[in-house]
Amino acid sequence: MAALRELRMARANRAAAQQASPFDEAAAKDAMPGRTATTDLQATMQDYLLTALENVKAKPAAGS
Repeated sequence: MAALRELRMARANRAAAQQASPFDEAAAKDAMPGRTATTDLQATMQDYLLTALENVKAKPAAGS
């Protein structure tokens, strides 16, 4: 889950940039995780969910 670690690190960097004094808007913008990383992570997790659902539906229920 490297993508999740990267997103968490980016969020921590953003939080630190927002707390800086004096506030540096350019640094805060640079520290914001891009939507691409968030979208990629969401798509990956949705793929895992679909795979899990397919696997569960493919197996006969216990006792059948």
